[in-house]
Amino acid sequence: MTVETGQISSRLLELQTIDDRIREVRDRVASFDPMLEEVDEPARQLEQEVEVTSNRVRELHLEERRLRLAVDEKRQRVHRLEERLNLVRTLREEAAVQAELGLVRRALDQEEVEFVSLLDQIAKFEDRLAAQREALEEAKSVVGPKRDEILAQQEAARADLATMELERGLFTSGIDQRYLSVYDALKRSGRRSSVTRMTANGACGVCFSLIPLQLQNEILTTAPLIRCEACGVIVTAPLPEEAEASPESANGG
Repeated sequence: MTVETGQISSRLLELQTIDDRIREVRDRVASFDPMLEEVDEPARQLEQEVEVTSNRVRELHLEERRLRLAVDEKRQRVHRLEERLNLVRTLREEAAVQAELGLVRRALDQEEVEFVSLLDQIAKFEDRLAAQREALEEAKSVVGPKRDEILAQQEAARADLATMELERGLFTSGIDQRYLSVYDALKRSGRRSSVTRMTANGACGVCFSLIPLQLQNEILTTAPLIRCEACGVIVTAPLPEEAEASPESANGG
């Protein structure tokens, strides 16, 4: 396919070089994200540990309140039964109160043991939580400068990218939209190269299929917009030194 337009293919080759540089800078901007994740990982793990331990401490305190209420309730029952024991009038009534009092006291003893054990667990988990929070603060103090440095580098890369995209806009403003659309369509198709130079022996620089002689001459002389018949990329003239190295290529030699 041929569309005459002076040195348009050379301009598009320059544009491709600009786009390649832009892609490299975009990749560089993106490359800082995994670096940030790696730097943040130790602190993130500690944050997760702090969250798990904090939840456990809250659960233990809820259990402490429940058990404290149960202990207080049984102590009150013991007190009431002891008062009731002083008021009994028969041996049968005394025996019944004593039996109930014994059951409540045993239950109270068991819950008091559980309560003391629970307080010990709470103390250990609170000590663990304090140590984890201290380690987290230390990790953040270490991570902070590294993270700031990476963010500064990423921001500088973003600034470079913005400048390059602005320059690209200025460059493309001088290219006829018809030919720019052909280039953009090739670029959107996912091709690594949308424009290539013809090789010294008259082949496409991408797929290396031989270009018909008539098209070779047009590329070397009138420089219209020519696409490789095999792979579809835009083909422009080789560098002068390459063309001089093999002058017979344009004449079918």
